[in-house]
Amino acid sequence: MKIAICDDNLNIVDEVKNLLDEYALSKNLSLDISTFNDGQAVLESDERFNIAVLDVEMPNMDGIKLGEALRKQNKQIVLIYLTAHSQYLDSALNLNATRFFEKPIDKARFFNGIDNALERIDNSSISFYIRDDKTQVRISAENIVYVETERRKTKIVTDEKEYYTTHTLDYFKGRLVSSVFAQPHKSYIVNLNYITAYERTGIVLDDKYKIPVSRSKQTEFHTAFIRFMEGK
Repeated sequence: MKIAICDDNLNIVDEVKNLLDEYALSKNLSLDISTFNDGQAVLESDERFNIAVLDVEMPNMDGIKLGEALRKQNKQIVLIYLTAHSQYLDSALNLNATRFFEKPIDKARFFNGIDNALERIDNSSISFYIRDDKTQVRISAENIVYVETERRKTKIVTDEKEYYTTHTLDYFKGRLVSSVFAQPHKSYIVNLNYITAYERTGIVLDDKYKIPVSRSKQTEFHTAFIRFMEGK
C-alpha cells in the first residue's frame, strides 16, 4: 500500500507520518509512505500511490490542483485533505476526497478515515453474462463507473469499455453493496468514486457521463454522498 504525504509544513508531514506509522502498527499493516513538501515533486515521482494525504494550501501548486493531477494519473487514488480553513470544502468535495481534516488533526477521526480509505481500495470482482453471446465476464467492481437499465437490457460502463447484459438492475444492487455505490435514480447505480461534479438534480461521472438525480432520490442520494465523503 503506497501512501503519499504532501505538505509544505515539515512538522505536519512528520505528524501525519507518525500517525500512519502508529496506525500501521496497530493494524499489523505494512505501509509504504513517501513524504513531500512540494506538489510538483509528487507528480514527478515514478510511484503510483493508492492514497494521498495533501495539504490544501501550498505554494506553486495547491492541494486541490495536485489532487486533480493525481486523479488523472490514477482514477482510483483516495484523496485525503488537510487544511486550517474549511472554505476549501466544496473544492475537495468536487474531487471526491474521502476525508477533509481541519488542523490540528484529530487522531481518532484520522484513523477512521484511513480505515475507510483502505476499504475503498478493494479488488473485489463481479461477474455477469454478456447479452448477445452469453460469454461470462468478470471485472473489478472498482472499475465500474455506473450501471444503467435500458428497457430489457442493462448497461455496465467501466473505465475502459461498455457491456450489455440481460441481468436486471436488482442483480447488480445485490452485488454492488459497498458504500461507494449508490442510486441517484431508479434506473442507475453509480460509483461515487467517479463523481466529478455534483448538483442536486444531476451528477457528472468521470468528467463525461451526465446522470440525473431524481426528485424522489435527492435526499437519500445526498445523504449517501455525504456519508461517503465523511468516511462513515
